[in-house]
Amino acid sequence: MSKPAINIAFVGNYSPRICGIATFNTDLCEAITKLLSPRSNVFAVAVNDKDKEYHYPHRVEFTLQQTQQKDYFEAANFINASNADVVCIQHEYGIYGGWDGIYILSLISSLSVPVVVILHTVLKNPTPNQKKIISEMAQRASYLIVMSNLAVTLLQEVYSVPAEKIKTLYHGTPDFTSLDNNHYKKRFQVEGKQTLLTFGLLSPNKGIETVLKALPKIVKEFPQLIYVVLGKTHPNVVKEYGEKYRTSLVALVDDLGLQDHVIFNNRFVSLEELYAWLMAADIYITPYLNEAQIVSGTLSYAIGAGNAIISTPYWYAKEILADGRGRLIDFGDSEALASSLRELLSDKKKLKLLREKTYKFGRQMRWEKISEKYLEIFKQTVSTATKKSLSLKTPALLFRVPPFELGHLKRLTDDTGLIQHAKYIVPDRHTGYCLDDNSRALMLCAWAFFLLRDEEAKELVSTYFSFTHFMQNPDGHFRNFLDYQRHFLDETGSDDAFGRAFWALGYIIWRPPRNAYRSMAYECFQKALPHVPKLNLRGKALAMLGLVSYLRCYQGDESVTAKLRECADYLVSLYEKVSDDNWQWFEDIICYDNGIMPMALFQTYSILREEKYLTVAKKTLEFLEKNITHNDHLSIVGSSGWYKRGGVKAKYDQQPIDATAMVLAYQSAYRVTEDKEYLKKMKQAFGWFLGENDMGMSLYDHETKGCADGLLPEGVSLNQGGESTVSFLMALLAMIEEYEIASVE
Repeated sequence: MSKPAINIAFVGNYSPRICGIATFNTDLCEAITKLLSPRSNVFAVAVNDKDKEYHYPHRVEFTLQQTQQKDYFEAANFINASNADVVCIQHEYGIYGGWDGIYILSLISSLSVPVVVILHTVLKNPTPNQKKIISEMAQRASYLIVMSNLAVTLLQEVYSVPAEKIKTLYHGTPDFTSLDNNHYKKRFQVEGKQTLLTFGLLSPNKGIETVLKALPKIVKEFPQLIYVVLGKTHPNVVKEYGEKYRTSLVALVDDLGLQDHVIFNNRFVSLEELYAWLMAADIYITPYLNEAQIVSGTLSYAIGAGNAIISTPYWYAKEILADGRGRLIDFGDSEALASSLRELLSDKKKLKLLREKTYKFGRQMRWEKISEKYLEIFKQTVSTATKKSLSLKTPALLFRVPPFELGHLKRLTDDTGLIQHAKYIVPDRHTGYCLDDNSRALMLCAWAFFLLRDEEAKELVSTYFSFTHFMQNPDGHFRNFLDYQRHFLDETGSDDAFGRAFWALGYIIWRPPRNAYRSMAYECFQKALPHVPKLNLRGKALAMLGLVSYLRCYQGDESVTAKLRECADYLVSLYEKVSDDNWQWFEDIICYDNGIMPMALFQTYSILREEKYLTVAKKTLEFLEKNITHNDHLSIVGSSGWYKRGGVKAKYDQQPIDATAMVLAYQSAYRVTEDKEYLKKMKQAFGWFLGENDMGMSLYDHETKGCADGLLPEGVSLNQGGESTVSFLMALLAMIEEYEIASVE
């Protein structure tokens, strides 16, 4: 029978120096490869932990750094561009970056290839974020594979995963060919000795003390007994506490007089040596202190090797050692452990029978057998899953945050630029174009390409940049309005339009999608620069963001630095003139795009580092927040009357531009202060688009990918124009840029 051809990408740890999942991944890759034809391709995407580099085998074709979110997008692109038919992801919260390993969702949601996820941890009481990660993976994956029946129950009852999406397979083991361990005992110079073994990364929850405290009585009866603790201390434990735990164990050995009976083998061992140690052992002990372990590779290997096993009753041990395949003792019960050891060591026949029973059961767990079942699942996935079109997609974030998609923005854009308004979702060509919207769209698309490498956004940059350039007068000022026939409708546009165009130009100078764009942006920027000091409050604030962006590229430009300081001082002076204990703002009215002013001061502080800018930024943002937050959601000042000092705040119409300004302001505040409270508030502000508002209605349309023009007294506007859609997408990009916001409680 000919071997099948299928191309499989494996994602997870792959270093042979890491015990556990890396070993699982390595073994599964190799076992699957043996079942496939030479025309197949089995390759791995490896996660480098803590920015370390490993010497990987040739099978690893792509590596990503655990803590770099952009690497997850790039890994997805690599897989999409490969010949992979299916992707197999090993999941454990600690493998991937972000809160609770949330970055793995960036990879999964960006894939155009069907996915199978192997869950090495299923928690009974997950945090909301941990639960959401599993739920998101369940929605996107064809199957979730677990290795115990309890895991199946938890997935259904705790995570609401449909039963048809769950597959159960044993943890694979090597093919241990014999129960005769004399050869291996000689290799490690423990021949003639009763050998006990525990292996794995050492940490306080392993319960090694339980074994050590059981040994003094036992070694008196069995003086040839040796207990081997194999494995290095867990890297996270070393980072946090050094070798304090291992040192305490060594001290306990000394106190108990066990120096001749305990061996600490403090190193990573090869898989071959690990197998040899298991074959040399008579009894394998897992004295773990926590029941919440849904699978154990170490215990599985011990079963495969035919060890007699004594274990505490954690979840996996209770299930896999059922029907008399091992001995279970209570957590931390050294007396019970000593009793079980005495029972087995004093009766060679009983020990032999237990080993034979364990070994017989373990034969069905061999990779040779298990890999066949994995392959069937992979083949089934390929045959039933519809392969999506090959394209880079951005991640679906947590907490109902949608993926970044440009469908409606493209619908509103022609070869001239972004059309101002829409009638429902249809571009209203009667309304023509404006610089305000096109310069916003220019910055949005440049940002999207920088952050997500979105090729659609990159292509749109040229259209919006061409429009912005076309609207600039020879003297450096900008017009704002252009009708559909490309006739100018004004000689000089508003200060706001100038400021937004100037901001976009500064951003293009800082982060150009193409190098040629920087040169053009520089020319336009320099032409406009002399007019910046004459702008009004919002115009200046918007222009300050352009000045800051420019200075991130050209830090030594003293003339631009001087203009930034001049604008910032102007905002501070307005604040000092207008504010009192009850009104800490720049003017006697709160109207539109309000978050831009404190945002501009936060960003100015990041460049100039003058405390007065930070102080005013904090005070005005806090004041604004108090006036536009209600019942833990954003309640924006309405455009039908605004909020005048001493007056009553207008409740409607609420505009998307204001929600975006708050999202961006909180993002800038967080970047400067590193205060995570701003991240919580940023999430809250973004929630306005998704229904966390006065109406409880979502302004974002998941079907059209557009955003409603406003929140009205009667509900959400039915129109989805340019300003609202660009505003939403800018807020979404800010959320993506601060991706870990999703797990901030």
